[in-house]
Amino acid sequence: MSSHSVTLPKKIGSIKFGLLSPDEIRMMSVQRIITPDTFAEDGTPIPSGLMDSALGTIDPGQRCRTCGNRLGECPGHFGHIELARPVIHVGFNKTIYKILQATCRKCGRVLLSEEERKLYLKKISIKKEQIGILDESVIDEAMKRAAKNKDKSCPYCGAEQHRVRLDKPTTYYEEIEIPREDGKKPEKKQKKLNPIEIRDWFTKIPNEDLPLLGIDPNAARPEWMILQVLPVPPVAVRPSITLDSGIRSEDDLTHKLVDIIRINQRLMENKDAGAPQLIVDDLWELLQYHVTTYFDNEVSGIPAARHRSSRALRTLTQRLKGKEGRFRSNLSGKRVDFSARTVISPDPLLSINEVGVPLAIAEILTVPERVTEMNIEEMKELIIKGPSVHPCL
Repeated sequence: MSSHSVTLPKKIGSIKFGLLSPDEIRMMSVQRIITPDTFAEDGTPIPSGLMDSALGTIDPGQRCRTCGNRLGECPGHFGHIELARPVIHVGFNKTIYKILQATCRKCGRVLLSEEERKLYLKKISIKKEQIGILDESVIDEAMKRAAKNKDKSCPYCGAEQHRVRLDKPTTYYEEIEIPREDGKKPEKKQKKLNPIEIRDWFTKIPNEDLPLLGIDPNAARPEWMILQVLPVPPVAVRPSITLDSGIRSEDDLTHKLVDIIRINQRLMENKDAGAPQLIVDDLWELLQYHVTTYFDNEVSGIPAARHRSSRALRTLTQRLKGKEGRFRSNLSGKRVDFSARTVISPDPLLSINEVGVPLAIAEILTVPERVTEMNIEEMKELIIKGPSVHPCL
């Protein structure tokens, strides 16, 4: 009789959230997606298309081209789209704005004196030792202090600083003051910051300054908030359905990804053909719009992306948030046996770890219990006397 050693799973000490770099997205991907088409006329997925069989399978008769498994066994695999020009991730809008306000454009350093910088870093490290994570209150204080110094020159390179303004949802302007010859109040001019300039700005920020911005350098870099590569979710996340009429209907996410690929191709073609800068900028703005509405289709300041029937698309944020979202509807609020609903309200007679259940519910609520020699007499008594001696009462 052979004995097998069982390796117990390691205890999870903590969960850390980070950002994926462009290279990590490419490594995670199994297929570069270059065509907006989904299926051929014979019903087979088009190679390098949005329903490529390398991303997984939704057909019981097919195998995944990446792992070789069938439907139910294949976990699904990510693809990626190489963007012709970088775009801003709308989910990090506020963070990007705060970093632009708190750092120097020329050298990337946080606009704090060396004494202030050491003081805040010490506070952050002490709080991290106490609570295990970067403390937001100290970071907010440091970033507000750095933003106030935006009116002065950089304490490290001496470069003149300019205020940055956010014009929602993803447009940033740098306010430049132009001095007048007659000595009057300087004229203010607004220069638009495009995603390439913002990315170059963030690349200059040294790792030792990132904790002051609330970023762990081991898990993320600020320039990764500007997207160069867009991950394409597996087919299982956005399956297509066949209607009674035999027509295939694609998921809302697939519809949005089709728009992104088409505009991305047009932008790439116009850029390579040497089209006028105005046309390139318009297509770049359109690509930014489609990527923004792909992540969140309820962003204020821009119209929602819609179907031909004028129904708004349910994109990533709408899938997760709200009462009908993935968390509240599917994960936290699944329907299960042996459960009851009640209004949670304060009661001076209840302990903090107790909840009140209405009598009408308590009398009909069943509690599964395995009958053994130890409790068989008690179970018999409950059956004879009925619900009036319910164990919960």
